[in-house]
Amino acid sequence: MASTEFGPLYSLRQRPVFVPLSLPGERITAQLTTDTSEGVSSQLTEIIEPSADRVDPPCRHFGACGGCGLQHWASEPYQQWKRERVIAAIRRAGLEAGQIDDIVTASPGTRRRADFVMRRLQSGTVLGFHERGNNRIVDIEECLILEPVLMKVAAGLRVVATELLLPGETARAAVNLLDSGPDLLLTLPREPGRPALEALSGMAENMDLCRISMVSTADAMVVPILERRTPTIRFAGIDVRPPPGTFLQATQQGMEAIVGAVVAGVGKPTRTVELYAGCGSFSFPLHQLGPLHAIDGAAASTAAMTAAVNRASLQGTLTVETRDLADLPLEPRELEPYDVLVFDPPRAGARGQVERIAAGGPPRVVAVSCNPATFARDAHTLADAGYKIDRIVPIDQFLWSPHVELVAHFRREASP
Repeated sequence: MASTEFGPLYSLRQRPVFVPLSLPGERITAQLTTDTSEGVSSQLTEIIEPSADRVDPPCRHFGACGGCGLQHWASEPYQQWKRERVIAAIRRAGLEAGQIDDIVTASPGTRRRADFVMRRLQSGTVLGFHERGNNRIVDIEECLILEPVLMKVAAGLRVVATELLLPGETARAAVNLLDSGPDLLLTLPREPGRPALEALSGMAENMDLCRISMVSTADAMVVPILERRTPTIRFAGIDVRPPPGTFLQATQQGMEAIVGAVVAGVGKPTRTVELYAGCGSFSFPLHQLGPLHAIDGAAASTAAMTAAVNRASLQGTLTVETRDLADLPLEPRELEPYDVLVFDPPRAGARGQVERIAAGGPPRVVAVSCNPATFARDAHTLADAGYKIDRIVPIDQFLWSPHVELVAHFRREASP
């Protein structure tokens, strides 16, 4: 039995084998390539009997580009599989959920951030994403998941690459689509000279960028190159000026689904604490429900949120703290003032912080996760402490990829 990009094909000496670009139920041949900690990777060589759910992928770069591994799967079984990934993770952890919603799936052409890689060759510039399984760059001419304006920025980068790079050099370009326009962060092999700066200025004008910044090669600090207008993004009616390259939820549609699920889980709080708050994508909507204390470890993000709070005169009801929750998680005594906790940790989860929540957290907890496996691990810790999962909302922001996100509502009954 074949599988999807991250599903096992068969067991080899009790090791799962992963076959990218295959589908469940197919008969195939594959060449084993690499033994990893998760299983044995392989390369699809022939489809003997294709699945009835196999469809023609819409993108010309499918199969080479590492960005979309599931375009060949019909929409309904693809969405069902993503929802089942969440259910399977919960079951493996020995947990139950009162309700698991249908998955919310993003539309094509709506992803608002991209991380391009570009390399200058003697014959020209290649710009796009890495090929599946190696560092070769797939020269992207279209991308069906990105907002079209991001591909226009990519086209502008091709033009200026001859001034930014010498033959053989590689750079990265992270683009966030803010409400004020595209925001570009470059990681370059060296400081740009005057011709390169002039080229970037012309590109900013032609592409209507709001800001260009770069990561300094000397100290890895982010330094400004130019700013045509104030970079802003609006959360619940509040304008935030995010730092260059800041994390954004991948799509507006996905963010709205996550915020809606988080707000539904919070209910009517007396006081809420939010962990891993970033620059406020959940904080400002949550603040509309009641007093909120928001915490994040990135000083640039908390500074942006604090400035937005001050401009909106919200200091009395929305407070912000910079704190590395991996090294210094909130202790049970610090959680006592709150009746609701919201957390959105990185892919690795929040093992240390969750242990403190289990030891003395509030009666309601809302978890946001981009990794069902680490979520299930952390949820098991909460379940052992008496928390129950009332509802899970699966969300697919990363269209045609194996990744799936979720929002979970936890409740702990008071001790008799």
